[in-house]
Amino acid sequence: QGQSISDSAGAQVTQRVLGEVGVALDAEGKGSAKDRKTVLTGPALEAADAKVDVEQVEGEGAALAPSAEPTVIAVSKGTSWPRTILATSQQDEEQHLHVLVADSPRSQYRLYASVPMAAGATVPALAESDGAVEVPTKVGSKDLQPVARWAKAVSYPAPKSDPKGVAVDDPFSSALRTNAAKQAKRLGDLASYKVSHQPSSDGMVFPLADGGTLTITTLTRTDTISAGEDAKELTLPDELTDLVGEDTVGDRLSVQHLETVAVVAPKGGDVTVVGASEQLSSAKGS
Repeated sequence: QGQSISDSAGAQVTQRVLGEVGVALDAEGKGSAKDRKTVLTGPALEAADAKVDVEQVEGEGAALAPSAEPTVIAVSKGTSWPRTILATSQQDEEQHLHVLVADSPRSQYRLYASVPMAAGATVPALAESDGAVEVPTKVGSKDLQPVARWAKAVSYPAPKSDPKGVAVDDPFSSALRTNAAKQAKRLGDLASYKVSHQPSSDGMVFPLADGGTLTITTLTRTDTISAGEDAKELTLPDELTDLVGEDTVGDRLSVQHLETVAVVAPKGGDVTVVGASEQLSSAKGS
C-alpha cells in the first residue's frame, strides 16, 4: 500500500490548514469556539481552548503562517481512515513540526499538534522510504513509555539518578530543570516547591527506520507551592491573580500547564525532545 495522499498534495493541505488555523486563533466572539473546533483537534485544540480560558489570546494566529511551502515528512499508508500528515514548516527563523489528521472521508484535515523545534533538531528517517508509514490508530501506555521516562527525568525535586536512556540537554528540558531549581531557591524555607509531569493516555506514534519511534503527545505539568510553617500566606504573581481570583492564598498554590512534546526514541539511543510548547491552563489556591 502506498501513500494516502501525495507529498505535493499534503504540502498544499498543510499550508491551507495552517492558514485556516491562524484565522480561527485570532477569531473572537460567540462563534470562535466553533471556529477552532472546525480546524483543530487533539492537543492543538486543547492548547487553543486553554489559551482562551486563561485569557492569553493576543492575536498570535498569524505566527502560524509558514514563510514557505511546508515540507511533508510522511503520510499514513493505505486507503483506510483516519489519515495523517507529518510535516515541517519554516516560520520566521523557527522550524515547526505539524501533525494533521482527517478522521473520515467526510471530514477535512485538521491540525492535531504543532510545536516549535529545538534549534538544530531533526526528525530521523521514518520506517518507509516512500514516505508512507503505518500510524497506529490506538496508542497505549507501552507506546508512551519514552514520554513517561522523560517526564520523570524533568520532575522536581529531581530524581536521585537520571532515568537511563533519557537526554535532558535539549533547550526545553534544560529550561524546565533550571527554572524549577531557581524557583525552589527563590522560595527558600518559606515554601516547598514540586513539579510533576503527567503524560496523556493518547498520542501519535510514528515508526522510525531504526526501529525506534517519534511520539507526539501532551502532558499536564503541575507546579505545587506549599507554604512553610513561617509563611502566613503566599503572594501571587500578577499573571495568576485573575485566574485564582485572589492576590494571596493561604497554604497551597497549584498551577497547571499543558505541554505538547515531540519525543524521539531511537532504538538503542537516548529519548530526546526535538520540539515542544507549553500553555498555562489553570491555577488554584487554598
